Amino acid sequence: MAYRIDETRCVGCGACAWVCLFDVPAPTEAFGAIYHIDEDKCVGCGQCEDVCPAAAVSPLPGQRRIKNVVIDAEKCVGCSLCAHVCPAKAVHGELRKTYEINQEACCQCGVCAAKCRHDAIRVTYE
Repeated sequence: MAYRIDETRCVGCGACAWVCLFDVPAPTEAFGAIYHIDEDKCVGCGQCEDVCPAAAVSPLPGQRRIKNVVIDAEKCVGCSLCAHVCPAKAVHGELRKTYEINQEACCQCGVCAAKCRHDAIRVTYE
């Protein structure tokens, strides 16, 4: 999943870059220029779309936004890998016990699900 910025609508405010936990949106030129998103680096969390005052950010055609990320307690082995890779620090727990996701802190990027070696994290889409 990746997002893009409509360069005809971008006002160069930098809100997308400020909110991105992955440092993906970048100015195309010097300060005050319009921003762009490297589609290969974008994880599709949608934080940039939520804060854009010009409504210039949207998902690429055919892409769906992550709606929810949940850890399956029966599959989780408590390895802590999900907690280590979470950029929002939304995953918590104790080693060898089931980990949990703080839904209010979760940026819904899906990195934890992509890295889970036990297929214990489910992602649902809008």
